Amino acid sequence: MKIVKYTKKKNGKYQLLLENNETIDTYQNVILKNNLLYKNKLDEQVYEQILEDNQYEDVYNKCIKYITMRLRSQYEIEKYLKNKNLDDNLITTIVEKLKKGKLIDDEKFAVAFVHDKFKFTTMGPHRIKQQLKQHQIDYNIIDNAINGINKNNIYEKIQKLIQKQYQSAKNKNLYLKSKIYNKILNLGYDSQIILEVLNNFKF
Repeated sequence: MKIVKYTKKKNGKYQLLLENNETIDTYQNVILKNNLLYKNKLDEQVYEQILEDNQYEDVYNKCIKYITMRLRSQYEIEKYLKNKNLDDNLITTIVEKLKKGKLIDDEKFAVAFVHDKFKFTTMGPHRIKQQLKQHQIDYNIIDNAINGINKNNIYEKIQKLIQKQYQSAKNKNLYLKSKIYNKILNLGYDSQIILEVLNNFKF
């Protein structure tokens, strides 16, 4: 089948017009890889290869868009690709390319995850750690990211949580201290640090 015309589209892709008036939308990478500028003809084998290469490029570009929304762990990307019912070999190839291009980096992801969760939620280190484990990230990477939380910031945050719980409590009775302790403990903070801050708080 002869290629009659190449047309560049607005989305950066190229449209190939075949002599039977069939069109194929593809990518520059696919054109170069299959030497289409020189061949100018498609046999069945090349045609099938173009379709396969197009699938790869489509999925790879979707992954990049998915990652640009926010950082993703390798687990998230693999789950995203598996939901598209792709071949395991294709998934592995795409993931490895994304890792090579530093678009997937679990260390970077873990640090950003810990920073955002600690800064923008009430979660403490233990709760954040449990959530990171759900991303199937190496435990050493998780520990390094958690240990990056400034200890002074943990004390300050617990202090604010105690203050907030105290001010919002309707009954400031003998059990209030215990209630506040349990609530903050459930948020994922270390029991010893909670007790230390609680004991210095004036009820």
